[in-house]
Amino acid sequence: MTMTEPLAMFMITTVASALLILAGVGLRRFIPALGKMHMPAAVTGGILGMLLGPQVLGLLYVDTDFGHHVKDIYKASKELPAFFISVVFAALMVGKPLPSIRKIWKEASPHLVVGYTTAWGQYVVGCLVAIMVLVPFLDANALSAALIPIGFQGGYGTAAGLANTYGKLDFAEGYDLAIGMATAGKIAAILVGLLLVNLAVKRKKMISPEDAKKEDTRGAVPDHQARKDFKQKREEQYFSADTLIIHFAILCLAIAIGFALREALALLESAFVADPAEGIVQYIPLFPMALIGGFFVQYTIELCGWQKHLNEHHIHSISHSFLDMLIVVAIATISLKVLAEYWQVLAILFGAGLAWNLAIFFFLAPLVYRNKPWERGVSDFAHATGAATTAMMLVKVIDPTDKSGARGGFTLKQPFYETIVGGGLLTALSLPIMATIGLWPTMIFFSILTVATLVFGFTYLRIRRNNPL
Repeated sequence: MTMTEPLAMFMITTVASALLILAGVGLRRFIPALGKMHMPAAVTGGILGMLLGPQVLGLLYVDTDFGHHVKDIYKASKELPAFFISVVFAALMVGKPLPSIRKIWKEASPHLVVGYTTAWGQYVVGCLVAIMVLVPFLDANALSAALIPIGFQGGYGTAAGLANTYGKLDFAEGYDLAIGMATAGKIAAILVGLLLVNLAVKRKKMISPEDAKKEDTRGAVPDHQARKDFKQKREEQYFSADTLIIHFAILCLAIAIGFALREALALLESAFVADPAEGIVQYIPLFPMALIGGFFVQYTIELCGWQKHLNEHHIHSISHSFLDMLIVVAIATISLKVLAEYWQVLAILFGAGLAWNLAIFFFLAPLVYRNKPWERGVSDFAHATGAATTAMMLVKVIDPTDKSGARGGFTLKQPFYETIVGGGLLTALSLPIMATIGLWPTMIFFSILTVATLVFGFTYLRIRRNNPL
């Protein structure tokens, strides 16, 4: 077996990404500034991988046999995110009992109004910037208009998961630009999010994260929760296979269902479209379908009464492990040449997207959230700028026990948000939609959706008349 064979390359790349995560953990411990910035170990490891790779230090050994092997590894690594993100999305709907519609509406409707207004607006802003500046003055690809929601809302997973779509639409630089937007968005979400938190603490609108952490760690685990966890661990000892591999197999089942659904859509489309190359199903990546597969798996588990055998912590552990490896691979393989060539496009899109998200935080979120607007607003800002994982990290920092209800409402909105605009189906289809109908129709369409969402929110939700911020 040679190093260039697929299985060997997959193993080497997976091991390398895990080692880079371990290195990222070590760097966070030895460089206190990284910890204070709440920089994830995966991001740190990805940057380290990029520096050690063929684009930077690798130039020193580029003509050696080792250098050729490293290039092959980095080339193969770009194929992995599409697999990793499918596992992450399959896990979004698995593990927790599916909530009732009434509960979702009560707790998540304000978050949905703010989230969808932000998401639709990002497409409008992207199209406007592309029409007015990027295309006429920088000769940028018109599809660059979709990079704000893809990089900000979808994050590394969606940005990398759409790798094949960029190529099919003659937008080869799209992969690196989307990863660049995701990186900038995650950093901005953390830094600006923490600045907003410090501003709220200074204005005495929020308890400081340090005090919240002390209060949380002083609290004891409820007896009923301790008994439940202990009983579940005892039962897992008698499974016929290791519990972790069982939970991974459940996620693989969700992915298989998603794959079958996509194939069924392709078969249905073939009845109306003679040439598959002219259809739209080919542009649908696997990961949003895996999320739908996860819903069916969770529904079946609850229907059969098997929920007690499912450990939510195992599902989260598997999901977060694959997400960390995805982040490492995505950052390590980003093309510095493309970023240098298109830095103006990235800077303009980043600035426009960040300005829109901050406008939503300061002018819309406070009117929608009748309690704890800072905590809830920060979660939505972080989600709209640095994807769901960054938002959950910040919410955990500022309100670990969810006393504000921000984490509960934020979590409940995900099945109706992530599946569509938070890196879901519409995010995945935004590129082929723009390529098919053009920028002006796309901007008008999303402008209508933005206005409709605002009208709905102001009509059916109890909106404040005064801004509490």
